[in-house]
Amino acid sequence: MGPVHKLAMIIATIFSVSIPPVPVAIAVPPANHLIVGRDGIGDSTGENDAVPTSAVLTTVSPVTVLQTAAGKPAAIALQAAAMRSLHHLAGKWTKDVLHAARKAHISPRLLASVLHVENRGAINESAHRVSSSGAIGPMQLMPTTAWDDLRVNPWNPKENINGGAQYLASLIRQFSGSKRLALIAYNAGPGAVAGGARPECAVLYADAVLRYAG
Repeated sequence: MGPVHKLAMIIATIFSVSIPPVPVAIAVPPANHLIVGRDGIGDSTGENDAVPTSAVLTTVSPVTVLQTAAGKPAAIALQAAAMRSLHHLAGKWTKDVLHAARKAHISPRLLASVLHVENRGAINESAHRVSSSGAIGPMQLMPTTAWDDLRVNPWNPKENINGGAQYLASLIRQFSGSKRLALIAYNAGPGAVAGGARPECAVLYADAVLRYAG
């Protein structure tokens, strides 16, 4: 029995009353409204989203009401902590990372971790960074990969991040869901990894990304 349930039972005992269930109208959010939930940020797009509040009535006990109220601050705090952690990795590109990761169906934290390691933590100066090997921008895309394979402009930071997300997603699929092999391939090239190569620097790179990604 949790502390909230105990509190409700103590109150009932003191006043010698039973605690009946109470009807509670559950508001259904309008279509296309964002919802912050246990699993992250989502949107409301179901066919029943526009049902009026008065049409959705259920019976909830006071204990459940108290438990729900007590749980909300914890859920909000957890969501805020996750966003702070993501912002630490992605900096000013956090919103772009969230959008690109959702579009590519990959973990935002994994994508942010790649961005963080690619730029050695210097995130906010990464818009037009060019490496010694010629890789460009926040996700350090090679020009031929960006222009020819991904069809994105690597000099545009948002397109660069979208391209990096799509590329990472394709590598995860290519290597049967193995994030580690996909990351090694992101660094060393998929052809080399598919052929059995595991360059030490690429392995260290993949391990660093996975440490940040948790």
